[in-house]
Amino acid sequence: MRALVTGGTGFVGSAVVRALLANGVQVVCLIRSGSNQRNLEGLDVTLVEGDLSDSDSLRQALRGCRQLYHVAAFYSTRPEDAKAMFTINVEGTRNILQAALELGLERIVHTSTIGVIGRPSDGRLPTESDLFDDWANASPYVRSKLEAERIALELAAHGAPIVVVNPCAPVGARDIKPSSSGARIIAYLMGRTPSYLPGGINFVSVEDVAAGHLLAARHGRAGERYILGHAEGNLTLDAFCVLLERVSGLPQPRQANASTPLAILRAALRRLRGDPRSQLAAPGYRPQALTADPSRAIHELGLPQTPLEVAFRQAIVWFRANGYA
Repeated sequence: MRALVTGGTGFVGSAVVRALLANGVQVVCLIRSGSNQRNLEGLDVTLVEGDLSDSDSLRQALRGCRQLYHVAAFYSTRPEDAKAMFTINVEGTRNILQAALELGLERIVHTSTIGVIGRPSDGRLPTESDLFDDWANASPYVRSKLEAERIALELAAHGAPIVVVNPCAPVGARDIKPSSSGARIIAYLMGRTPSYLPGGINFVSVEDVAAGHLLAARHGRAGERYILGHAEGNLTLDAFCVLLERVSGLPQPRQANASTPLAILRAALRRLRGDPRSQLAAPGYRPQALTADPSRAIHELGLPQTPLEVAFRQAIVWFRANGYA
């Protein structure tokens, strides 16, 4: 069998490529001109130069393929990149999905993000059934990914063989950019308290995320979303730092430990000021978070659950070996 992977040079995309190769699939990677191909070095893949805005190049890359894994996306926190994110993430998704459907591909997996899963007002962990309802506060990236996901789901509702996966924060080797997860790990290794969401983050092995893509293609139901996360992966900043201390052998940054006198004083001051990061936040307050309940993917797809210690150790070893920390 032959499959096309977009975004194959990236962190998650290259993990998907490796998982496909390990399962005997012939892999074609759509790559942009001048892209960093480091993550594909030594792999037996066919490279086709093209662009998500060029429908002809997309059809050329898709010819002879039975599956598409659309992993590519443009991520940026800069407001000036909002237009480019919409062009690539929304219009590019529309182009590649339409081309795949015109050529009659049997299965399409669209890579979305945990960031477009809704946050329940009752404080429970969100599932695939929770719809996003915070457009006003969403970043341009989240807005673009939400629109791209809607395109995929609308096509699936009309019979397209499209399954959507929503990866949580991936952790592992070959995080060359690095990702937000990788940046947090590197910050810790450099002795800094990483930036963090007050409501917590769900971390998962990037290899499990890649496996989840293949499992979604094999067992997923068209038109459904599957959160690719870890059942024990919802970590607060304190839990993240405890895990990093155990795996890296490095002590926590002083300001990261919530049990220090300084941290206790800061928490008390936040409560007095009514800071939403305080445990005494008003009822119904939904702190920024990327936590989730990945039960559906675990039970319906058989999503692997690599211990977090293993995934973080792989990331730390790779970052240290490649001069990131």
